[in-house]
Amino acid sequence: MRRIIGILLVLALMLTTLFSTTAYADGEGNIDHGGGGLGSGTGENFWNPGDEGVRVTVIKVSDRTPVTVPIDFTNKELTSTIRHFGKVSKISYRNGYELTPDTSTYRYKNPDIAIPKIIRSASGSGDIEEIKRYFCSEYMIKTISNITGFNYDTLINGEYKILLEPIAYLTFNGIKMAMTATEAALYDQLLGGELRSKMVSLTHKNLPLAMFLETPDLGYPAWAGSKTERVSNADIISSLGLGIVRFKDNVDPPPEVSAYDYEYRVNTEVITAVTVRGGQADPDHPVSATFNIGGRSYRVNNVYYPDGDSQLVWVRWTTPSIPQTMTIHVSVTGGGSPSKSVITARISDLSQNEPPNPTANDRNDSYTTPGIPDNPQKTSASWGVWSPWWHEYWVWISHWVWVVDGDGDGHWEDHGWWEDHGWWEFDWNPYSASLSAAMSVKPDDKVPTAWVRR
Repeated sequence: MRRIIGILLVLALMLTTLFSTTAYADGEGNIDHGGGGLGSGTGENFWNPGDEGVRVTVIKVSDRTPVTVPIDFTNKELTSTIRHFGKVSKISYRNGYELTPDTSTYRYKNPDIAIPKIIRSASGSGDIEEIKRYFCSEYMIKTISNITGFNYDTLINGEYKILLEPIAYLTFNGIKMAMTATEAALYDQLLGGELRSKMVSLTHKNLPLAMFLETPDLGYPAWAGSKTERVSNADIISSLGLGIVRFKDNVDPPPEVSAYDYEYRVNTEVITAVTVRGGQADPDHPVSATFNIGGRSYRVNNVYYPDGDSQLVWVRWTTPSIPQTMTIHVSVTGGGSPSKSVITARISDLSQNEPPNPTANDRNDSYTTPGIPDNPQKTSASWGVWSPWWHEYWVWISHWVWVVDGDGDGHWEDHGWWEDHGWWEFDWNPYSASLSAAMSVKPDDKVPTAWVRR
């Protein structure tokens, strides 16, 4: 039996039709959705269609940080006993906030105009255009402004965006909970896949696919995967369960298209990774991945993951000493497929980009101070490895045999045997890494105008 770590709160977003008199602001919705039918569930693990909501957070565009406490909106009247993880946005989790059970009373708001349906179920799904109109409406933007105390004119001036996250209110192991798609994925990682095993159609399909981006925004990619199949925890955390309302002046420019996937330095030991998914890979049905790099093959064996999930596979290799563009081919055997079968890597030599060496007589009368670069930085990462283990389930196989007694009579005897009809279970082993740096800039000792502390 797996140990349950923590207590979760499941939010559900229930969205109904907008009134025709709603006014519209200058918001633009970067939202799409998918999903499919799902059953009602049984016993202590179930979700009822319509038990849903949405978490709303105002984000500052310049540094991609939340500037308001998230608000949970729902059409439902909820009990105070719902378990939850507090008011934490997807961006805060990305920035390192850890999933933590919150024992306080769950707080939410019922909007005057009902939210349209968002999470798909067997009874159907909401209309994506109606969803966009609702969350981009002047009514909803002003409602957010009034509740948070954030000035409306400031909110729509182009310096802020609104992050939306669908929430499901579900019953898991007999406990009513509220959670976003990201919280469900993080919680499932802690439970080693137990949430997925009991609520997969909701937590790993319909909830995360209820909202995703049409175009990259706030450091999140546009979703290019399946809109109807189950997805992995890694995909949910990185790409799903979010929509964004942006305003005229803060629509992101089209992403720069590069001719390569990765850029490495010459003579450097690097790691190249892909995600393998499809079916279930276990010791009875192992998967292997092969990377063909620079005329050499690097094979990774024993890649395991549960049905509907995925596993990160990587190899370590040393880049060549000559700058060039390399094509890396990835193939998978034993079932499954890689997230990328062809990877283009640019090998660069920094020594070829020496900075200028100015002299005292140099002049540049047209010089202007350049703008400070604002390149996105990734200073932390989290991943994990699935480890299979055998769940024994012994079954007696009867084999009845007629045995003749010494007096000529006989009787039946069961000459059966025990057989293990067990199955593979999986434990999730999480890992994370982060980088930090500090810099101190000072003039050379030979600079006559340098200020010296005395």
